[in-house]
Amino acid sequence: MSDRILAQNKLTEGEYSCVLVKDGNIIMTSYDKGIKPLLTKLIEDEKFLENAVLADKVIGKAAALLSIFGGIKSVYAHVISDCAKMILEKNGIDVEYNRIVPYIMNKDGTDKCLMEKLIDDIEDPAEAFTVFKNFFKV
Repeated sequence: MSDRILAQNKLTEGEYSCVLVKDGNIIMTSYDKGIKPLLTKLIEDEKFLENAVLADKVIGKAAALLSIFGGIKSVYAHVISDCAKMILEKNGIDVEYNRIVPYIMNKDGTDKCLMEKLIDDIEDPAEAFTVFKNFFKV
């Protein structure tokens, strides 16, 4: 079974928000929302995500830039934003998804997600990582 299929299956079966698979092994599962699972792992070890496959419920620009920064090789999302798809593909990351949306909304569905707003004008993954670390004061 491919890493992507394993990640997709685990995401759905476990009702996780995020699953990382590398070399046929599940290296992380999380129920945390947003970019927290990726950001936490990157802060612990910037090399942890290298060559892994990410399956996530929602991928916006924020998660896409963190995926690029971490060296993810493939992404699957239930929902992905136009911008995230474009950025990932532009950086050579294989992308598969169920539904594409113009942008990721906040929890209330009233505006763009705060993490997306924070990096609206940022294209550099390392810069985005720094912005998120500073925002969360970690």
